[in-house]
Amino acid sequence: MSMSLLWIWVATIVTAVCLIGVAGSHALRARAESVEHRSELRTVAAHASELVQLRSLCTDFPARPDGGLASKVASALSRAALVNSVLQGLSPEAQTILNGDNGIRLNRQRATLTLANLSLPQVGKFLDAWRTAEPDWIISGIDLSPVNAQGGSSVGTDLPLRAVITIEGLFKEPARDPFIGVSR
Repeated sequence: MSMSLLWIWVATIVTAVCLIGVAGSHALRARAESVEHRSELRTVAAHASELVQLRSLCTDFPARPDGGLASKVASALSRAALVNSVLQGLSPEAQTILNGDNGIRLNRQRATLTLANLSLPQVGKFLDAWRTAEPDWIISGIDLSPVNAQGGSSVGTDLPLRAVITIEGLFKEPARDPFIGVSR
């Protein structure tokens, strides 16, 4: 009887040691994952605080410019030594009002202009003249395609080109008088 009792005790101890070993390995793995996740959390927290700091610094938006966009495009064309007839179309889109994190109201404006019958160097001159004269208006898209004299596409030619240029601007909304409800 004492031999069978001894075997029961040995089996119980071996089972307990196995269970403690499995639990211990899970605990060690969980501890390692915890250390890794804490490190990731510190990195994300640092990035978040840096983002908040950068957003707070980004309050220097330009005021909405005076004058129409058509006159700005015409003056950029003249600075690039291009005739006004290359301007085929100017399509301003609806303005979007955004509320910034700092209580600043921003006005996003976008427009698409189409220039036709240009060479590639002339497109480059216009883009340089635009960037120099209107740094607050960012060119967000350019689509170039060759065009033949009849208005259709012509593959493999150098002249002329059709350029569809998308420009965007992000401007500060003027302050509103709370008593009158209009811009000052």
